[in-house]
Amino acid sequence: MNYNKWKCIVCGGDRKKLLYREKRITKSKITPKEAVCTGEIGSRGRHGKIWKCDTCGFVCQDFTFSENELNNAYKGGTDEIYFEQYKEREHLFEKCLDRIHQHIKPPGKMLDIGCNAGIFLNTARRMGWKTEGIEPSSWAARVARERFELKVRTGIFEKTRYKPGTYDVITSWDVLEHFVDPVMVLDKIHKLLKKDGVLVLSTIDINSWFSLVLGSHWPWLIRVHLWYFTPDTFRRLVENSGFEISWMGPQIRWFSLPYLLTRFTGKNFSWMPTISLPAPTGDIIYLVARKKQSD
Repeated sequence: MNYNKWKCIVCGGDRKKLLYREKRITKSKITPKEAVCTGEIGSRGRHGKIWKCDTCGFVCQDFTFSENELNNAYKGGTDEIYFEQYKEREHLFEKCLDRIHQHIKPPGKMLDIGCNAGIFLNTARRMGWKTEGIEPSSWAARVARERFELKVRTGIFEKTRYKPGTYDVITSWDVLEHFVDPVMVLDKIHKLLKKDGVLVLSTIDINSWFSLVLGSHWPWLIRVHLWYFTPDTFRRLVENSGFEISWMGPQIRWFSLPYLLTRFTGKNFSWMPTISLPAPTGDIIYLVARKKQSD
């Protein structure tokens, strides 16, 4: 991306200010360990320069790698510890599906973009949806197919062909901030949804109390998070692509205490009792939107 001719993808503004300086960036290529869902501890706090739009407050990061390097990192990622939180993740997705069902009910066709190892798709199928997924990690896509017998493609969503007007619902959990071109992705999703189809997205909230308190130490300031949203810029970006927001709010996630302590300290807390607790960070937001009727 050419930052000498920068233009905000939300409001079109051309003025920005530095929010956080580059931190712990080396000349080495991005690794698969940095790119997986749970991520390596050492990648926390490693990022390029982070900028804030003077007009709307949208936040973005300088790219410190090429698009091909990023895609190769995603492709090579393995994430064995992802399943350590299986029950907690399944519980989260059940709650999310309850929310989705307030706006659209099964049966119908659902596509999950960046579906990882398929826990959400497996949960959605159990609730009556005809599910498909796409996942860049060869390991995760294979696990989804073998463990859950799901229909999951290995590949990059932006480069994969789909028939327009195919899906009743398209979901993407914690992926929007990873796309090199989220505007193009949202426009493509719009085309793939049926008339009156539903989009469900989650992302990180840089205006949350947790982010504001921790500042430059917020753990989601990492190289693979290219875009940072507030509820307002999240809403505006989605609306700009031809959607009407039906609902938006925080996403409460549950994790085991040993897992949380291990993730944020790098030390082994597996000896502790497995007690599941809600993470009180408030820094994940998600929305349900509907393709505009006029299209």
